[in-house]
Amino acid sequence: MDLGGFERIVMEQKDRIFGYASMMLRDPSEAQDVAQESLLRLWQNREGVDGDGAVPWLRRTAHNLCIDRLRRRRSRPETSDEEAVARGVDPAAGPARRVESGQMAGMLQQALAALPARDRAVILLREVQELPYAEIARILDVPLGTLKARLHRAREQLRARLTRAGVTP
Repeated sequence: MDLGGFERIVMEQKDRIFGYASMMLRDPSEAQDVAQESLLRLWQNREGVDGDGAVPWLRRTAHNLCIDRLRRRRSRPETSDEEAVARGVDPAAGPARRVESGQMAGMLQQALAALPARDRAVILLREVQELPYAEIARILDVPLGTLKARLHRAREQLRARLTRAGVTP
């Protein structure tokens, strides 16, 4: 991959990689580190990554870095959800709507955070990043059938958690 191809991928993917890492890690600082490290690794491995495979390679690298960080912090206490709630509020909405939006965002963030990392990853890659099943299967290195089963199970777990929190689908 040449410099121009790398720059194009960076411009197209940097925000998506950061967004995915932010939702997986729930820490903007760590997410920024993961995004930068992913892009750095892409540059370092540019000779072995072809143009068509660069984006899936980058996403898989970001996913793996997120999983590594989650494993390392298992012994650390979780951070509060106040930042996530604040990010989910629409400042243009009226006070009642802002409170409701903030509460919904907080409940969704809590429900997502309570999912196992592999289930959260499947939900985020499909529902937030809107990636096709085949690409998600490549990123997670699982067969397509396994991916579909995981996604179904993760959606059911998320639905159950939100229902218990008083959110109706």
